[in-house]
Amino acid sequence: IDVNISLWQFLLELLMSETRKDLLDWTDAKGEFKLIKAEEVAKLWGIRKNKPKMNYDKLSRALRYYYDRNIMKKVPGKKFSYQFVN
Repeated sequence: IDVNISLWQFLLELLMSETRKDLLDWTDAKGEFKLIKAEEVAKLWGIRKNKPKMNYDKLSRALRYYYDRNIMKKVPGKKFSYQFVN
């Protein structure tokens, strides 16, 4: 398990995994996805990065870092929905 993985790579890894559709899933073909169990995704991210106090608030703050870098963006009007830009 790569502990140096970026959050966007971790999310992509979960999205590509057929066994984690209960946590997050693609909503369309344009790179849009929804966190179905946002707190659970955050907990898994915390385990991966050895940060036991990780929660969705902290995870979403980290996701905002990607907006300016054109890696992903928030889908307007949809809760827990994001989109990979490239």
